[in-house]
Amino acid sequence: MMSKNEKASWVKAYNWIKEGIDSCALKMGEPLPETFIANETGVSRTPVREALRVLEQDGYIKIVPLKGAFVSEISLEDVREIYDIRKLLEPFAALSAANRIPDSEIKEMSAEWERLSKRAENGEEIDFSTVADCDLKLHFTIAKYATNRRIGAILMSYHVQIKRFQRLSAQSLADIRNSIEQHIIILNCIKRRDPKALHACLYDHVVNSEGYIMKDYFLR
Repeated sequence: MMSKNEKASWVKAYNWIKEGIDSCALKMGEPLPETFIANETGVSRTPVREALRVLEQDGYIKIVPLKGAFVSEISLEDVREIYDIRKLLEPFAALSAANRIPDSEIKEMSAEWERLSKRAENGEEIDFSTVADCDLKLHFTIAKYATNRRIGAILMSYHVQIKRFQRLSAQSLADIRNSIEQHIIILNCIKRRDPKALHACLYDHVVNSEGYIMKDYFLR
């Protein structure tokens, strides 16, 4: 059985690597030598190996026998397949979720996006990860309150890839402003309890998100 110190050590290594990948400080395909990670995190190589094993299960990295660990890459086919699933499932989930999301959660999310909107209008620097986290929260809230619970489970199973895609799709202030505006429109549809409008604007949003990634990372 793993001791508390051992668990704390591999969690520390796990979080360091995960944050590096999420923030794009660790690039796709970049090698992850155990010794380097151990030195950076101040833990031994044993918990580093455990962290790498869990990260591979979570889809963040790929371990190649005799070669080591590498940050997993996002391919053009990955984007197409994941977004095909999102375009089908998320708007469908919205039809039943529109009238089921609690007012308190709508209010909380609206406040978060309005704060981001004001910061963007003032020209403040906004961390891409903040936008991605708020984006993920809104999309998963819609999925969570859909009457078909399997939809939420399917989308959650792709949470790592979706989160990385969302971070890739907002890499400039112009992109962030556009993303904020789209999410406020989505929330306004939820506030009105308008399933058809929510279905339409959510579909358009997912299509736009896919387009940003295709343009910025695969078609340049």
